[in-house]
Amino acid sequence: MFIYLMIGIVIISHSAKLAAGVKELAQQMVQTSVPIAIAAGIDDPENPFGTDVLQVQAAIESVYSDAGVVVLMDLGSAVLSAEMALEFLDEDQKPKVRLCEAPLVEGAIAAVVQAAAGGDIDQVIAEARSALTAKASQLSDPVGGTGILPVGGTGILPVRYATTTKEIHLTVQNQQGIHARPAAQFVATANRFNSEITLQNLTKTSNIVNGKSINNVMLLGIQQGDEIVIKAVGEDAELALIALQQLVDNNFGETIGETVNKPKEDINQDSNPASNQSLHPSSVTLDRLVGIPAAAGIAIGAVIVYQPKLPEIIEEQTDNPQAEWETLQLAIKTAQQQLQHLINTVTKDQADIFQAHLLYLDDPALVNRAYQIIVDQHLWAGAAWKTVIDETVANYQTLEDSYMQARGNDVIDVGWRVLRLLTNRKETCLDVTEPGILVAGDLTPSEVAQLNPSQVLGICCASGSATAHSALIANMLGIPMVVGVGQDLLSLPAGKELAMDGTTGEISVEPSEEQKQELQLQSNSKDELPREVITKDGHKISLMANVLGEGDAKLALDCGAQGIGLLRTEFLYLERLTIPMEEEQLATYQAIAEIMGTHPLTIRTLDIGGDKPIPFLNLASCDPSCDPSCDPSCDPSCDPSSARHTPEPNPFLGWRGIRQSLDCPEMLKIQLRAILRGSYGDNIKVMFPMVSSVEEVRAAKEILAEAKAELRQEGYGFNEQMPVGIMVEVPAAVTMADQLAAEVDFFSIGTNDLSQYVMAADRTNPKVAKLADALEPAVLRMIQQTVTVAHQAGIPVSVCGQLASNPVGIPILLGLGVDELSVNPPAIATVMSVISQLTINQAEMLAGEALQLDSAVGVREYIINQLDRSV
Repeated sequence: MFIYLMIGIVIISHSAKLAAGVKELAQQMVQTSVPIAIAAGIDDPENPFGTDVLQVQAAIESVYSDAGVVVLMDLGSAVLSAEMALEFLDEDQKPKVRLCEAPLVEGAIAAVVQAAAGGDIDQVIAEARSALTAKASQLSDPVGGTGILPVGGTGILPVRYATTTKEIHLTVQNQQGIHARPAAQFVATANRFNSEITLQNLTKTSNIVNGKSINNVMLLGIQQGDEIVIKAVGEDAELALIALQQLVDNNFGETIGETVNKPKEDINQDSNPASNQSLHPSSVTLDRLVGIPAAAGIAIGAVIVYQPKLPEIIEEQTDNPQAEWETLQLAIKTAQQQLQHLINTVTKDQADIFQAHLLYLDDPALVNRAYQIIVDQHLWAGAAWKTVIDETVANYQTLEDSYMQARGNDVIDVGWRVLRLLTNRKETCLDVTEPGILVAGDLTPSEVAQLNPSQVLGICCASGSATAHSALIANMLGIPMVVGVGQDLLSLPAGKELAMDGTTGEISVEPSEEQKQELQLQSNSKDELPREVITKDGHKISLMANVLGEGDAKLALDCGAQGIGLLRTEFLYLERLTIPMEEEQLATYQAIAEIMGTHPLTIRTLDIGGDKPIPFLNLASCDPSCDPSCDPSCDPSCDPSSARHTPEPNPFLGWRGIRQSLDCPEMLKIQLRAILRGSYGDNIKVMFPMVSSVEEVRAAKEILAEAKAELRQEGYGFNEQMPVGIMVEVPAAVTMADQLAAEVDFFSIGTNDLSQYVMAADRTNPKVAKLADALEPAVLRMIQQTVTVAHQAGIPVSVCGQLASNPVGIPILLGLGVDELSVNPPAIATVMSVISQLTINQAEMLAGEALQLDSAVGVREYIINQLDRSV
């Protein structure tokens, strides 16, 4: 019997359901079994739409034969993924794999029918390409543009082909044009739709660029008054254009005439004497420097020289491009997690900047270019990524608008964040021991965001721009800043005294007493923070801080915190691609404890999962039949790419917090040993997250006991009576609070998680997030129950969620008897102010009434009205 090889068909789509439907439909058209494989969607439960190169490669190989393979794609990244996948095939396979631009549904049906009939690869492709002919002849009018279909027999409806391009012409009114924030909003909106979206600056006759790439959008240099054209192709093209037009018409939420992110002094640099002076050598003398004012204010102090050590990137070749590509993807994902944690700890305006940074990391213009370099040039991931960053920054520098040029600094910030991960180098921390003026070449937004205003009195940069986001953050922090001073600035030695004026851009080197007195008269001294937090009727309230690291700890103390109620140790894991070992963790805990002095420090063990995944730990559900510690971090024999690892469909209900720690006992023990050793001589407590049963607490305490026994045997000192507490975040923990209280020394209520679990609403899902409101009476009753049981058992209760810093929630928490509040450092002043205006009796009355209301809206309105009456 003669057996012939049949053409294989691969269907690539952004939607797994669409691809499966097309495959099923095509198979029903023939009696013969044709080899068909699909590569569709991505492993992301929240956003499953997309394509994956490795999945495409596997699909091609699964149907490959010497007869050849025809690859059909829907749109956008599907085409790019197909092209990239070809690079991974063996050289003898590549010529026999053909990409076909035919329409996905009709093309797949035609290709399968021709393949089943025994056609060769050219015949299959030809049939696929001509698949629209029949439909076109049936629908088209004689001109070929628009057809008509009867509607209910009473009228006609114009019908255009699915490939018809829709477009709109708009004029941008924003004073700064489409800068970082509007660009981020444009790209975020465009990415909500499946259609291909392009953007062009008609005024400057620019190239047509991908509207879903933040770099491409910003590099168009769209200014106020420029005319743009937005085009969309796809099934939801019309909806996409409506949304984008609304965004532009609303001026991206900005007020016309408002200068966004741009200091007044820098709106027109030609009219700014300080700016002009900084361009000429005559403005620099031995005792006087002049730069561009970037953040107003006066500062006098000694020079603190900052020279960040950037990782050295060597252009080395690789024999395994696929491994390098996977390494880069992991580093990018880790960097995204770092930024997300940063966003959660800064003010809203700062968060907006770092939200834009997240888009840079998801920008196809960057990521796909890096992939291309890795595959074509066989460069290792770091060299490829640095090449892309350098190219992108160079493109920003070619723009005419100085404001847009400054956006290149954001690309540098994001780029080096990834490079530090690829080279296993931590982000440089600004360890300032004495107050002074920071002198640097330039600073990125991330570097400025970590500064402590009580230690860094001012900032002077040799280069930089007053419109950079680093300057905006300095303004938010209240740190005077002067940029563009010139290279002479960098010759100043550490310790030399400076007096700077962030309003004029003037810097005096070794100022006279008369100069200093004059400047000090202009400066407004800060009011000292109260040392105690006291209610109106004299009750003292413990006010702690939630922190991420040493910088946060210093800021918390300066803001008036009486200790740390929550040290999130995830930052130790997010800053790297490998697990931090005992000595490294110990050094960090000791450094923070030293900053806090006699103040208490509560260290929460690793809390990952849910909205805080850590890529290198491969947070996936393991097959119950395998070792529960199956994770490459705990079990070297575990293969993270094996079939027994699958993404969690509901990560908030999955492997997170103490569950993950107990499944990786050695990792937990490393952390507990470091915490115990740090407790020697310091006021340290340990706290376990995401507890839902007594069994979990006992298991964790058993590992703690093992760590203690080992340390005793090894001769290490530690606090034998170190307090142990748990986070109360799950309704089960509230229900079992009486038995849990018998096992631990304190409770800390995480109202963010408790709210979403009580209300069964994922707080990261915008469709239901509003339900996860900690002011819901159901949540407040859970808090009340926890406090009552804890006090009966003689243990204190803290609240460390966002409710603790909510002016509406604070009176309720005090009225329910909460012993301690722990908030982010910037919120401390607000919390102090609210507490000082309350009496305990008033708080108890407000809490009692709030518990009887039926909604969060009702609670919020009631508390606000009552507080307004008491003012």
